Amino acid sequence: MITYQQKSSRAWAISLVLHVALLLIAGVLWARYTPTGLTTAGTEKPVGIVIASTTASTSDTEYFDESTYQTNQATSQNTNSDATTTTTQPKLELPDIDLPGLEQLTANSALPSDGNALTPGQLASGLPTIGPTAKQIANEQSKLPRSANKGPAGEVSLFGGSPAVGHDFVFVIDRSKSMGGQGLNALVAAQSQISEALQKFKDNHRFNIIAYHHRPTYFADGKELAQSTPRSIKQVNDFFNGLAAFGGTDHEMGIIAALRYKPDAIFFLTDGGDPSLNQAQTSDLKKYCGGRTTIHSVQFGFGPLQDKQNFMSRLAEETGGKFQYVDMRKK
Repeated sequence: MITYQQKSSRAWAISLVLHVALLLIAGVLWARYTPTGLTTAGTEKPVGIVIASTTASTSDTEYFDESTYQTNQATSQNTNSDATTTTTQPKLELPDIDLPGLEQLTANSALPSDGNALTPGQLASGLPTIGPTAKQIANEQSKLPRSANKGPAGEVSLFGGSPAVGHDFVFVIDRSKSMGGQGLNALVAAQSQISEALQKFKDNHRFNIIAYHHRPTYFADGKELAQSTPRSIKQVNDFFNGLAAFGGTDHEMGIIAALRYKPDAIFFLTDGGDPSLNQAQTSDLKKYCGGRTTIHSVQFGFGPLQDKQNFMSRLAEETGGKFQYVDMRKK
């Protein structure tokens, strides 16, 4: 009779034999098996990054390629470089003003305006130009004859001062606010004196009037001076009546505008307000005169003259002209 203990021992023995047989079979099968799922690549293939973007209506997948990215970066840099080159402002080519000697002086407001100078309130227009040096201008000025006119010279004296002698005259008058009715009222006084002086002109005498603040306004616009005819002399009052006193002051610009006409004498009328001319500017103006143009300074003020060695007196002295002070309190 087989007991329970004997049956249990046989079951364990059979189970052990079966498990050992299964392990042997599995080992033989594994040794003979060749994997076919993955193979070694013959060449290296690029690895990409997948960038997925999803919008409300579509879902797109883009592949990031490093070589494409580098090419795009280089293209972008070239495009930016071209854009920078394209947007660089070109140098302004300025017009060549056909006026000998001072035609290319660096003073934008010294260029004559294009319209009728007798139009009230009209201002000159122009662009700054790059021109010859002061020495070149002076040399050209000195070569010019003192006057191309024939006949006797004329004399001009304002406010009882020493007369200027010549055939061609330019009157440069400051029209800034301090010279008007709310200031010294010097414009009215200058109008009276200039009109009276022009009445004595002969047919062979020429003139111009330039009223300036930050820009000039011309009585006779263009390259030529006005002829001394009854009609032109009569229009002087119309010119002054159309002037309003306002704005700042640019003395150098006003004088350079007058020098463009190469006159024998310039009358420079102002209260001498700031900004005054420094020594370098005065020296340059002397060179521009070229030894043929004299500048006569007429300064307006209230009360006695405070500074007898001011820029107006120096300018007159260095150009061979005369300086005169007018006390408007006595007018």
